Amino acid sequence: MRRTGDVQRVYAEGQSWSHPLLVLVARPNGRDFSRVGVAASRSVGGAVARNRAKRLMREAARHLHPWFGSAWDVMLIARAGLPEAKEPQVEEALESLLRRAKLAAEQCDRTAATPTVEEKKG
Repeated sequence: MRRTGDVQRVYAEGQSWSHPLLVLVARPNGRDFSRVGVAASRSVGGAVARNRAKRLMREAARHLHPWFGSAWDVMLIARAGLPEAKEPQVEEALESLLRRAKLAAEQCDRTAATPTVEEKKG
C-alpha cells in the first residue's frame, strides 16, 4: 500500500495482533487481492535499523504471500527488537500472526510457502 489514505484507513478500521517483533493490522479491502504495507517508527532505531526492519518485513511477506487470504489490506509495524532478528525469526513471527488473525489460507502449509535449498539453487 502506498497511499496515505489507505494506510490511515487500515489503522482506523483494522484489527491488530501483536508479537514481540512486529504488529499486524488488517482490514478487509473488498478487492480480489491483498495489499501489504510496512512501517517502522523511530523507536525501532536510526535510519539504518528502520530500513533493515522494513526489508525484513517485506521479505517475510513475500515468502508468505501464498498464506495471505484474498481481499485484505495489511500493515506490518516493526517493534524495537526487529532489526536484530534474523530472517527466519521474522517469517515465524509473521506466520504466527497470520494464523492468529485467521488470515492464513487454509490450504497453505509451511513447507509450500518457503522454497527449499534445492529450489533456490535451481
